[in-house]
Amino acid sequence: MAVYNFLILLILILGLLLCEYKKSNTNTIIFLAVSSLAMIAVASLRADTVGIDYNQYATYFSQVRDGGWEFLISPANGYRIEPGYSLLNYVVSLLTGDIHVFMLVVAGIVVTLTAVLLYRVSPIPWIGMFVFLSFGFYGNSLSFIRQCIAISIFLYSVEFMKKKQFLPYLLIILLSSAFHKSMLIMIPVYFIAQIPVNWKSLLSYSGMAILVSALTWPLFHFVTQYVYRAYATQQGLYYMIGRNWQTAAIPVITAAAILILKPFILRRDERNCILINLAVYSGLLYIMTCQHFLFQRFGMMFLTTAILTIPELFASIGVQSVQADALPQVKNLKGLRNKAERKKAFAERRKLKMQINTHKYVYYYSLAALVFIGFLYHIWILLANRINLIPYMTFLK
Repeated sequence: MAVYNFLILLILILGLLLCEYKKSNTNTIIFLAVSSLAMIAVASLRADTVGIDYNQYATYFSQVRDGGWEFLISPANGYRIEPGYSLLNYVVSLLTGDIHVFMLVVAGIVVTLTAVLLYRVSPIPWIGMFVFLSFGFYGNSLSFIRQCIAISIFLYSVEFMKKKQFLPYLLIILLSSAFHKSMLIMIPVYFIAQIPVNWKSLLSYSGMAILVSALTWPLFHFVTQYVYRAYATQQGLYYMIGRNWQTAAIPVITAAAILILKPFILRRDERNCILINLAVYSGLLYIMTCQHFLFQRFGMMFLTTAILTIPELFASIGVQSVQADALPQVKNLKGLRNKAERKKAFAERRKLKMQINTHKYVYYYSLAALVFIGFLYHIWILLANRINLIPYMTFLK
């Protein structure tokens, strides 16, 4: 566990020092570069016992390396309908037959895509990176390689969803589905996520979740007759086992907090309705995970958007949100000669200062709560060890 705790402490300390205490664009770049390099190093140096799917992907890489292009286009290729992942293996195999280099490339793709996205669109990138690690998304990338590459690509489509630009959104979804076909479900999500968040939509989502939960087994048997036939095997039936309530706790708490603070998030940007909807979907899917583990694989796609939503939440309650609204209304005292106007301006300044102080307290107390909850969730994920993240060992040993 020590190496993962080192990573979370590194992100926390550097984030507070470089991005909170000494805010600057340069410091943000330094933070993202250092934390990314550390995570890539840990991922690429891990032994084949770290990550439950490691050996499965190592075997596939060997098949591509030995079979070449002929294997890629043959029926023997289990990932032929996911050409992006097949081609990635093929390109790396042309350069080297070392699986550790392939894992380095995968880690570089997932972490770098995440860091660049946070730098480009997130109001507080270091918080997004803290969520990326503490909520288990980084840990997932050590095992669920295909899906995590696909999700890291999908996250770039969220901005186009917010801007209602369907064509670039669709192209990104198609690219992500080339690494994991399940991402195709995000095509209808583009339209559903535009629905305003209110009690009517929340009741509709809840009713749909209940209906799907009630019909899960009939749907499962119907689908596995035609597609995903492997899921009808004993291995596939594993996905139909339910998880415990702790699995759903943090996604549900996250969705609830975002719904409670919805007015602040929407006041910052009305288009954040998209992010709020995605948070609701993740919360419902993780509740359904208590019935069947299969729903977690879909819930993970939506929950990962928390690396974008939670920084937006903090930006909406921070000092800058008050200053942006209030400062234009505060008059310049030097230009006032009338005593009554000066008195009124002084009162406005005092009111603004009180609001700023209040938002400072709210921001830092909320930040402390996020760090506390995130660290607990991080420890719980490691102790549960469902995807063999511990004990961490390097292949050098």
